[in-house]
Amino acid sequence: MGQRLKLVLPPPRLLTLDAFGTIYRPYPPVPDQYSQIYSQHFPTHPPVPPSLISTSFRKAYKARVQSHPNYLGGEKDWWTNVIKVTFTIAAADAFTASSHRAPNAGLDIATEAFVNDLYQHFNSGKAYMLMPDITGFLDSIHRRVMRIGVLSNSDTRCRVVLRELGVLSKDHSSATAHGDKLGRSGNAWIKRDQDVVLSCEVGAEKPDPRMFEAAVDKLIGGADTNTFHREVPEGDVLAVAKQIQYWHVGDDIEKDVLPLVDTSNACKLQGWGAVYLKRSVGNTGGEVRLTHGGRVIEVSDLRDIMGLWSHGVEVIVE
Repeated sequence: MGQRLKLVLPPPRLLTLDAFGTIYRPYPPVPDQYSQIYSQHFPTHPPVPPSLISTSFRKAYKARVQSHPNYLGGEKDWWTNVIKVTFTIAAADAFTASSHRAPNAGLDIATEAFVNDLYQHFNSGKAYMLMPDITGFLDSIHRRVMRIGVLSNSDTRCRVVLRELGVLSKDHSSATAHGDKLGRSGNAWIKRDQDVVLSCEVGAEKPDPRMFEAAVDKLIGGADTNTFHREVPEGDVLAVAKQIQYWHVGDDIEKDVLPLVDTSNACKLQGWGAVYLKRSVGNTGGEVRLTHGGRVIEVSDLRDIMGLWSHGVEVIVE
């Protein structure tokens, strides 16, 4: 058990957030939405259950990531391949399990209209909902942080989703979305399209340090030469945390956390720290931990650190 201390941090110059899984998630789950849209297009075909789609989607997605990283070849063609492969497998299995006999069923149903409708369906906020802790967190810190942005490996549809969920301004002054049962906020904490930094536009994906360098360059116009230069006593994790001026919030330890504590990135990513969001089903918050020598704040609910840059929060130092 680590030591419990109260941590108060100076407001950061920059706070970035991962998008998918951190700010928003599909609602309902992707396989359910795929199955529903399939049934709308092919009402006379046997249904393709979400369980089959889930398995085939994971295979199709993984194969495409390996063969065409970072949406190589264009995001529309990238996702067209994933959709076609997903249903080539899932629909063929569904036909096999039914009394229908349809050779090459999976290929036959992957029509241009169906693929385009499915692709465009996820080019909107209606396919997603905000995570329950994100609104309160951003409300609490947006006036304390110099700049808030998004740092994501998502494709360019991310901006549309953020705009329709009310996170990104629809113009450059205010948002027009309104709160609703899906969690859409309308607060537009992020004002500019260029404050959403995407891997497909940078040419590198997290955990590549170039993504974090691009965030500093695009959002605040270059690194702060005074960042993280003051010597601190060895083992003084609170002092280390207080020197960090760029915090990144994310739920993927390999992409959002490890690149910021990797010693090989120390010079490139000077002044960065990570808020590691370890959400779990049914978790409504709990203990906040300060780890990795003061470079990582581990939390299960972002609302638990709403006072971090004002009156402070209790942390367990590990």
